[in-house]
Amino acid sequence: MRVQVILKGDRLPRFYHFVMSSLVKNALSVTNPDLVNTLYYFSEGRANKQIKPFTGYVQMTDYELLDDEFIVRGEIRLTISSPDVEFILHLYNGFIQQREYRYKHFEFTVSHVKVLQEKLPQTGKVLCQTKSPIVIRNRQGEFLNIEDSDYLAELNYISNECVKQLEGRSLYSPIKLTPVLMTKKVVQLKHEAFKKLNPQHIMYLNAFQGSFILEGDPRDIRLLVQTGLGFRRSEFLGFIEFIHE
Repeated sequence: MRVQVILKGDRLPRFYHFVMSSLVKNALSVTNPDLVNTLYYFSEGRANKQIKPFTGYVQMTDYELLDDEFIVRGEIRLTISSPDVEFILHLYNGFIQQREYRYKHFEFTVSHVKVLQEKLPQTGKVLCQTKSPIVIRNRQGEFLNIEDSDYLAELNYISNECVKQLEGRSLYSPIKLTPVLMTKKVVQLKHEAFKKLNPQHIMYLNAFQGSFILEGDPRDIRLLVQTGLGFRRSEFLGFIEFIHE
């Protein structure tokens, strides 16, 4: 299930991933604070790093990048996808009920919220395209290139963990990703939590975007199209669009 949120805001930080994640969290807080506590916190307020049941991507219209900010004269569009209908409904109602959001010195107003039509595959071999880049890392925390020998194994690992979190089961069969036209993109995430990495507080992630063939059990493929591929999906990475089968 997919929902699109149209925002008005004259500025957006260049490193916007955590801004968008914060907006999702705040909208959920309006309608279901208990869900927010379950998804984001352990006891005593400690952060919960469990896999979140959604992914997303950001589009802007009529904008320019000046230094570390986008100057936006048009719209900011958030598209969020999840196989969890209850999650999407809480999110939809949250954005409907609360229209004003603030992140540091950035302000946003919700102008429209709509549920999008969703096209899901029925077979186990489909052509897909990324709407936000896919990030894969290994158990040592190294971000992998798509040609790395461990890439497919780690993609299966995180996909299996995602399916476990969502449906309490493992993948019905291993998945396979075959690049058609994929290019590398270095994604930059900025957050106070990264202050030990460098003075800019930026984490650099190798990611890949473009078109690819995804193969596996049709039930797994449908779920992954809804929930996205790879790591840091709740930070608006790993959103994929089913093209045809």
